[in-house]
Amino acid sequence: MKIYRMIISVLLPFFLLIFFASLLTTKPYLQISKGLYESHEDVYFDHDYAVDRIIGYLNYRYDDLEFGVDESDDTVILRETEIDHMVDVKNLYTTLRVSALISLIVAVSLSIMLYKKNYKEFYKTFKNIYFAPMFFVLFVGGYLLIDFDTAFTAFHQMFFTNDDWILYSTDVLIILLPQNFWMISGGIILVLFSLSMGLLYFVNELINKKKAS
Repeated sequence: MKIYRMIISVLLPFFLLIFFASLLTTKPYLQISKGLYESHEDVYFDHDYAVDRIIGYLNYRYDDLEFGVDESDDTVILRETEIDHMVDVKNLYTTLRVSALISLIVAVSLSIMLYKKNYKEFYKTFKNIYFAPMFFVLFVGGYLLIDFDTAFTAFHQMFFTNDDWILYSTDVLIILLPQNFWMISGGIILVLFSLSMGLLYFVNELINKKKAS
């Protein structure tokens, strides 16, 4: 039973973290961000069209990133390096989403087994589920606040095997998604993740504490 608790405590938070991170690849989120950053003053292309193509590519609605300044333009505004980086991003994004889905299935399955076999262990699992995520949020959040540049670089060096992520300030991806975008988005993800962990804890205490005692 202890191994079940450990697996659930790792896989369920992982799913929630990737779920909230996936909000970054939705059109509504990027449209809300429209015009909020200084670099958006340099937009020379149709913002909504570019967002649709980039998000559509990540979500398999488009096969490539060869688009122009607007729907009627046949030129390609992304440099080859930008396109190559987005290929890597799509591969990583797909891997994380599939892993998160598998994690959810395993975590829910084990939770059901615990619920049926040992209700007290089920309660303990969700009572303590926030411990590791709390340290993760404090570490990553502190890292982002103290030295975002280093954290941003470390992330890319960890997940990408090339330097295609090092782009120019005039590149479309940087104009659309500047550093401040990622800083704010990272903070939002951590806040939502923390709230979800807190919600799991309080719901568990509210519903399961008396039954487990």
